[in-house]
Amino acid sequence: MRLPASKSAKAASITGARFSRFSLYRYEVMRVFALQCLLAATLAVGLFIADQPLYAQNKYDVLARTLQPYGSLFYSKASTKAMQLDVILREGPPLAAEILNQPLRVTLQMPNKLRIETTDSQHRLVLCRNGQRVWAYPSDFATGIAIAGIPPAKEARIPDFRLPLKDQQIVWLPVLFQILRFEPGSDANGEPAWNIDFQLSPEIIQAVKCEPWVASAVVKQDNFEVRRLRIESATWSGTIDILASRFQTAFPPETWEAGPELANDVTAIPADRFASALERLSAITIPSVLSPK
Repeated sequence: MRLPASKSAKAASITGARFSRFSLYRYEVMRVFALQCLLAATLAVGLFIADQPLYAQNKYDVLARTLQPYGSLFYSKASTKAMQLDVILREGPPLAAEILNQPLRVTLQMPNKLRIETTDSQHRLVLCRNGQRVWAYPSDFATGIAIAGIPPAKEARIPDFRLPLKDQQIVWLPVLFQILRFEPGSDANGEPAWNIDFQLSPEIIQAVKCEPWVASAVVKQDNFEVRRLRIESATWSGTIDILASRFQTAFPPETWEAGPELANDVTAIPADRFASALERLSAITIPSVLSPK
């Protein structure tokens, strides 16, 4: 539905200076908000901001509850700014073979801290970002994922982790997706779950010029936690099992340090090598629409 010309011009004058090139208004993707999506989005606003204990009534309710804790990480007014996932990479790029089918811990704290590590003490691998400082353990692992030991360029800075969305748009996050499949099933432990296939809506894909991809998630029915996630496009794919997840305000400062047991074989990685190191290690290449800019 389009606004009358006078109102459209007024809206453009108000929002034009404040919204990025990813703005939903600039690309006129408000037509995505058909009646069904508007109803789901209204629920999503309550879930993202108030986190009310509502029970899911339909597939968009389930998607909203599933995305809520992840979207809140990027919402400036949310108190939850940190996440820790215990996962097992089941499928990934050839360069991820060293961490395939073994437990991993991914710790993220907004806006600029990330630690990915194996939990097997006999096969310890770590990649950690603490602001503009990046290190890896052991040194041969660091060499394998990045060209280590080269002083970074003076202007090299790692951007913060963020979504290309404003706060006002993050609360509408579930509406940006199109659900392709939604059916009951069970997780690996036989517990009731939802099987959900979803993708960015065609209007959003066209607006942000990203490669199309499809996500398939197994979501527990009792608490909306993701238990398995697969993302696939024409050029890449990856699958992870999520064993446990927790969200909190922050992690202790020592989380981002090597500690005495690792200190003897830690290698610093230049800031301008972090993106390539993360890409080589990642189970799933993050779609450009969700990448930090």
